[in-house]
Amino acid sequence: MPELPTPTEVLKMACDDPPSNPVDCPWPSKDAYLAAQYGLVRFDAIEGLRFSVRVRGFFTARSALLSRVEFSTPYNVQWKTTKRLMDGNLVALSTKQDNFRTICKIATVAQRPYAVGKDFDPMVAVDLIWANPEDAVIDPALEMVMIESRNGYFEASRHTMLGLQHFAQTESPLDKYLIGTHTMDTLPESIRENPVMNLSSLVPVTASNGSQALLDLKNTLKNYDIMNKGFPTLHDVAALDESQLDGLHRVLSNELAIVQGPPGTGKTFTSVQALKVLVANRRKHGGPPIIVAAHTNHALDQLLTFCLEFEVLRLGGFTKSEDIKKCTTFERQRAERGSRQSDTRSRYNEKRRLERRQKELIQDIKIMLQDVFCDRLIDPDRLLEAGVITQEQHDSLKIDSRATNPLASLEPWLGESLVRMEILRSGYLTRFEFDEADLCKHEEEYELDENDMVHATSDQEEEQLRIKGEFVPLEYVWSAKSAAALSTSTRAALKNSKEPNLYSIKKSVRGEVYRYLQTELLKHTTRKFASLLGQYTDICKQLKALSELQKWELVQRQKIDIVGCTTTGLTKYRGLLAALQPKSLLIEEAAETREVDIVSALYPSIEQLILIGDHQQLQPKCNVLWLASPPQNFTVSLFERLVNLGMRYTMLRQQRRMKPELRMILDPFYPGLLDHPVVLSPDSRPDVPGMGDRSSWLFHHEWPEETSSDSSKFNREEARMITHFASYLVKNDTPPASITVLTFYNGQRMLLNKLKEYEYKISTVDSYQGEENDIVILSLVRSPGDYRRWRCGFLEDKHRAVVAISRARRGFYVFGNFLNVLHSAQDPWAPIYDGFAIQKRFELEGIPLTCKAHGNEVWVRTVDDWGDNAGGCNEPCGQTRPCGHPCTINRLRCSQPCLEKLPCGHGCQNYCSQVCACDCVAFRAISAGNVAVGPSRSANASMSLERRMQQISIQEDGPPSQSIERDLTHASNKWRHFPANVQRHDVDLHRGQVSSSAQDALTLNVRDTYQQTTLVNGRRSNLGARNVRAIQSNKSNRRPPRSQGPSPVKAGTGNSRNNAATPPAVQNVASQSPAQYVTDQVPATQQQQQQAVSNPVPASDVLVDFGEVVSSQHVMVNRVSAEAPVVAVQPAQDVEELLIEL
Repeated sequence: MPELPTPTEVLKMACDDPPSNPVDCPWPSKDAYLAAQYGLVRFDAIEGLRFSVRVRGFFTARSALLSRVEFSTPYNVQWKTTKRLMDGNLVALSTKQDNFRTICKIATVAQRPYAVGKDFDPMVAVDLIWANPEDAVIDPALEMVMIESRNGYFEASRHTMLGLQHFAQTESPLDKYLIGTHTMDTLPESIRENPVMNLSSLVPVTASNGSQALLDLKNTLKNYDIMNKGFPTLHDVAALDESQLDGLHRVLSNELAIVQGPPGTGKTFTSVQALKVLVANRRKHGGPPIIVAAHTNHALDQLLTFCLEFEVLRLGGFTKSEDIKKCTTFERQRAERGSRQSDTRSRYNEKRRLERRQKELIQDIKIMLQDVFCDRLIDPDRLLEAGVITQEQHDSLKIDSRATNPLASLEPWLGESLVRMEILRSGYLTRFEFDEADLCKHEEEYELDENDMVHATSDQEEEQLRIKGEFVPLEYVWSAKSAAALSTSTRAALKNSKEPNLYSIKKSVRGEVYRYLQTELLKHTTRKFASLLGQYTDICKQLKALSELQKWELVQRQKIDIVGCTTTGLTKYRGLLAALQPKSLLIEEAAETREVDIVSALYPSIEQLILIGDHQQLQPKCNVLWLASPPQNFTVSLFERLVNLGMRYTMLRQQRRMKPELRMILDPFYPGLLDHPVVLSPDSRPDVPGMGDRSSWLFHHEWPEETSSDSSKFNREEARMITHFASYLVKNDTPPASITVLTFYNGQRMLLNKLKEYEYKISTVDSYQGEENDIVILSLVRSPGDYRRWRCGFLEDKHRAVVAISRARRGFYVFGNFLNVLHSAQDPWAPIYDGFAIQKRFELEGIPLTCKAHGNEVWVRTVDDWGDNAGGCNEPCGQTRPCGHPCTINRLRCSQPCLEKLPCGHGCQNYCSQVCACDCVAFRAISAGNVAVGPSRSANASMSLERRMQQISIQEDGPPSQSIERDLTHASNKWRHFPANVQRHDVDLHRGQVSSSAQDALTLNVRDTYQQTTLVNGRRSNLGARNVRAIQSNKSNRRPPRSQGPSPVKAGTGNSRNNAATPPAVQNVASQSPAQYVTDQVPATQQQQQQAVSNPVPASDVLVDFGEVVSSQHVMVNRVSAEAPVVAVQPAQDVEELLIEL
């Protein structure tokens, strides 16, 4: 079965079912195993989306001759980030008239010309590579229908299928493991033949810094018989812990070595130490290089960075590391220029010969196409040579034509039927009437990572990655009118084209006859074009083989120790890698790699396969999402399948990342995980400033989610809440680089990037595996609105959840609708909730903040509760602000006049918390020149969050708008009078009397700078003292109301939807108080923590039914300002009425 689908397969009305892939039992044979894997990866790569296209020309690249087709889209497409028509995607084409009934041509996308495919451009062009040269189309007037595979990057699957075809024809010592019939440890053949290894790199001492005893041990390990002596005991001298040494032993002494590394246990460090030993023994015995691969370019570069002490060759050019760029093939070859040896020069000469032949073929193609596509009518001589007309017809044109130039001999014959081609192009392309938003509704939930968005680059970066070559347009200049009264014009043209004397044809029919002759000549030219295209393709293959040979010679000359590439590159560069005859293949993050990608890379020489990963973190991805379910199980990695079948493996057990409080959240997934002493030290893992001793917190809300134009999810209110919280942490002296915000959705990631005030990292969970940071904020996003069912999409995936909760070192804070995830995905979120609840890290009251200066605690429940919080509380601290003014209320921005002297020579007329401004002419001229003045602040930092949200809404709902410049004089005057007219300002603003855009921008900025605050039950209220006349409090000033114990809701009351849908995990707990299910103090040591969780309380005994609590809320609403309500959560029988001044 070929790797590319045949036209017959595409034309079938229904496709065959994919093969089953059992993961819980051995396979009967290698052939059955490979047939199933091949069928699955092939099925995963084919499915379609239609476009109407025409050929514009062809593109002469060194790697292939590309056809450029143009099409229109009836909706706006963000081409720089969309996953449609990505490089390597599969397409099928047919004529519009046939519409895939009998005609189907297969091609792959080579590239999207970025100059044509800008965002929201209705006319887009792509370059295609035809699977069969005979299918090439050169008729620019032929309208075709193109179906795109929506299932992802086909090019990777094509290389994988080719690799599987090769593997099926060879024998491998790893076959017995793949089919699951062998689970015992077995020494590699090379170790059995030569068991003496160099293990000296495991003792990190030198003559200058080590004792004599250690130096003697290091020398002894240079020649160590690992087969007969066993693995040496090095726990006290090596840099690895006991479990890492066990993993290293497994890597060095087994044909198939599997090492599981939970988060923070040092998988990469263990891999690097194993590579040091393997390289030392490669050099000792003169063996081939070690092949290292990873699922992503980022993970590969991260691993290779620790191996730069060796000779490393990096295949592929997609690296962002400057150090690794020096190791790429291009850079290493460039370093050799000027010192080429004779054999290298012979390769160079052969390359130049092939390139000259390539240029000759291009010139032949251009000359051939000029006969059809030129700025004049068709030459009758060409029609005669192609056999389209007879000699008698040709002579009739010469006799009757007075023109001396034969190229113009058809002009008098056509007469008034002659017409320029542009006139015939009205209705150039058929536009399929569908909306992208409607398409997205029927698509399964699927998103690309940032790492996969190959088009999300700047124009400069993209220019460097373009396929270089010359574009040759294909376009008719002149044509002829069709016969308006003929219903059977084609038949009439065919009949009249047989006339010996073309002048005997009626003038009304000559236009149709000319178009028929034009079509026949194009058919003849197409056959010749296909032949030349086949020759061009053969030359390209020879150039590729020569390039692979040059790389092989480079590896030998430079004595490369490690060759690194992505798992896609393992099959893409199969010719080179197989020729190197490697014996060891190490796969980093192997549990995230598809099984077929590893099996297809098992070259005949491979004796040892090393899999490093964690099958409880991210799984492989498939394009057809339902293939992940039984019986196909396409997202089960080779790593996970073999572990489940009982293959022996080593698990690393000591984590060096998370504080014990954060590791407890992870305990249900990794029981027995130990803490390294470094995470127990307050010096290396201090508390988060501004959060007291709370290193974790779970913030629950019910703000509804939304769907973006590309079908991704986002949550505006949650994004605003997280932005305020991240800014609060920065204002409490946490460096922005120490903060990472994670989310499961690209839509939320993009919104958070637009809102953020400081340069902290924002990433999707899928793109952050293998990364870590001091503080991680997790955005769950999913939250159904009223009358919608519980649903959480990506959050149902346990593997994603494990990655999300294990990235933080010092602080981990979750924001989301936890009622939704507990209803729709109790596994894994119920155990995660337990991890927060048993440590008293969850309250419905909101999130508690702790002022660094005074230790006061303030609770924030809504976005409006943040107000203009500058990182403190309502108590003056007596310190001096960075601007030089004394602090009045620590949580408010400075409201003193700015002391900055501006470039115009005047003092600033605004306050410290505003952007510096002056109403003089000189300052306006400076501002118009975009010269920054005043304190160094980013545009986002000086703009209110509400204002940024308004700008984002405008950009999403309509075309991009110009930014509004503020009238500086009016701003200064308005500010001076604002504090004395607060209430009048609110009334004017919210009754619509302030209508102009400039005034809207001004008042939002002014109001955000000066906003009175009031504490209500220990929580901040944005209502201000002017609106709250009386608040009667019944208990303590700060204690969250839940501490009194919520009362059961009477039957028939409360949120019926929530009550009806409440699962067993969240029922029958409303009457319990927190004292019954939480400890009084967070355990200080790991032993105490283990005692605290030795009898863990399940989520069903912990979680208060959110629906019942919400049903007993009383809401305070400021009707004058129309701001969001402030909710006072109280047990129903204890709530006293709040009096609001309206």
